[in-house]
Amino acid sequence: MNEVEVFQELKKRVLETYQKSYPYFQGNWKNFSSKDIRQLIELIEIHQKETVSEKWIYTHLKPESNEKLPRKDMLDIFSKFAGYSNWDEFVFENIEKEEIPVEPIGKSAHSFFKKWFWLLLIPILSFGIYLLLKKKSESKTIEIKNEYTKEPVSEEEIQVYKVEENEKIPIEIQDSKVELKDEKDKIVIESPYFENKEVEISKTTNEILVKPEDYAMVLKNFIHSDLKDWENRKEKLDKILSDDLEVIILLKNNLGAEYLNKEEFSGKLIVPTSETKKMKILDLETNEKKVITFIRIQLL
Repeated sequence: MNEVEVFQELKKRVLETYQKSYPYFQGNWKNFSSKDIRQLIELIEIHQKETVSEKWIYTHLKPESNEKLPRKDMLDIFSKFAGYSNWDEFVFENIEKEEIPVEPIGKSAHSFFKKWFWLLLIPILSFGIYLLLKKKSESKTIEIKNEYTKEPVSEEEIQVYKVEENEKIPIEIQDSKVELKDEKDKIVIESPYFENKEVEISKTTNEILVKPEDYAMVLKNFIHSDLKDWENRKEKLDKILSDDLEVIILLKNNLGAEYLNKEEFSGKLIVPTSETKKMKILDLETNEKKVITFIRIQLL
């Protein structure tokens, strides 16, 4: 069936739809009167807010046969009138349902194929969904905790990387947890406040404990705490900071960096200000005695 033949089918459907409103009309397009035409135009205007001319109906619907297809916009109007979304849907529905067997067994063979196609497709899709869910369920969620307190470590204090061929790929941390999909994965945990740690996933449980750097934690407390006993603070800072300490403070808005030595940096922490509390430690290095030798800070 070609589209001109499909148009003939549409004309039948239009008549059937018209007869639902005017059931006493039992004729065909040949005896479709001028009154019927006006009533059809009125129905289309009421239900579809579209305008159709009498001339168009006389030219395209009244003839017993049509040599060519009318304009697509008019075909859409009458397809909607017949209960379809547009002409394309009407064509699809009617050509799809049309069976043109080449051999007597063609139609049954086609139906047989369609039937078994869907019967086979459903379990295949179900199995695929099962595998996806199974793979997701097999992923491993690991929580990172402080070795001493057993409290979850904030994602702001650590970075986690997956190691692939000596390359470190960042892993997203959510609620102190990371999700890994391969038991063969190896991860590295880095932090200015905790000792760096490399972990093989196959050899771990659902939690990883990281050991705090004691002096780094003390420094963090000094940065964010209020002034209490400045002489005591000075004494403690002198103990945890190396004499040859280097401090790099990255200024806001990429305005550059400030370099401080031990004396200059200690002076900022002994009497903390509002600026001091906006410091975020990005990187921290210690020597063999765990004394802090280098600090990189972002000023927020």
